[in-house]
Amino acid sequence: MHRFLIKTISFVLMSCLLILAIALIPGYMVNKFSKFSVKKDNTIALFGHSHSECAYNDTLIPKLTNLSHSAESYFYTFQKVKKYLSQNPQITTVLIEFSNNQIDTKMDDWTWGYTYMSNMFPQYASFMSPADFELLAKHNSKYFMNCVGIAARTNFIKALSFNYDYTGKTGGYFKIEGSMLLPSNNPAGKNIKTPSNKSAISTTNIQYLRKIINYCNSMHKSVFLIRSPQHPLYEYRNNEAEFSLIRERYFSDIKFLDFNNFPLKNDDFADFGHLNFKGALKFSAYINQRIINGMLNTVSTASLSQLDNKTVSSN
Repeated sequence: MHRFLIKTISFVLMSCLLILAIALIPGYMVNKFSKFSVKKDNTIALFGHSHSECAYNDTLIPKLTNLSHSAESYFYTFQKVKKYLSQNPQITTVLIEFSNNQIDTKMDDWTWGYTYMSNMFPQYASFMSPADFELLAKHNSKYFMNCVGIAARTNFIKALSFNYDYTGKTGGYFKIEGSMLLPSNNPAGKNIKTPSNKSAISTTNIQYLRKIINYCNSMHKSVFLIRSPQHPLYEYRNNEAEFSLIRERYFSDIKFLDFNNFPLKNDDFADFGHLNFKGALKFSAYINQRIINGMLNTVSTASLSQLDNKTVSSN
């Protein structure tokens, strides 16, 4: 009986160690051998969610690589930023999309809601810290282990196939052909009423934006927050006062390039929050010219805001 018990315990321990090895070793290999490349001549990296994903056609902005990804919270952007900056020393400037909806609690669901976590976590789990794991487990313990299993399977397949190249798989410009039927008259400020619960703030998303900025600073990169155009009727524009307060309170040290009111027509929008390819064509050409004219040179935030207001007014 004693010998049987020892054999049983040994078998269980060996099984656990084997499972642990299958889960951890591929993750280690993915972290060690992963490849996040941008073109050697591209010195500007843009990160963000679908707003910037649809707004910046980087084929029209020669020095910029658009690495934005739809429905990506700053929690996952942080993991991506660490890899791109550490592997691409030619990147000297980082632009981070900062839009009204990115302070909203909707971002919490984008971080640990099962639909989003099961999609994003397997992609970036190998690059996370214990604190990152703890955050997800704390807020969604029910499905966290399920996502760990998905990540282990994903990493195992990557390791078996020696497929460690993330280039082109982590975001980029997304072209939208059409346009939703938008109101013919849309005076600025006449927004769709936002539901009352939209005033809640995602402290986690704000904290991870700060982590991104701090990491960029540690890598001696120039960092800018940037806001791409949003339709005057976009619902999240109703939190503008709170958005401005948060920006001033937590990110006053970072220059803010604000193109929220860049002049576009209804048929330049795919919907209230996203540009279609016509809008992206106009906006990207404008941004490229602004970069050529020195927009990313070191000047004061106030000067940038004044310059943007004058430019938009003249258009």
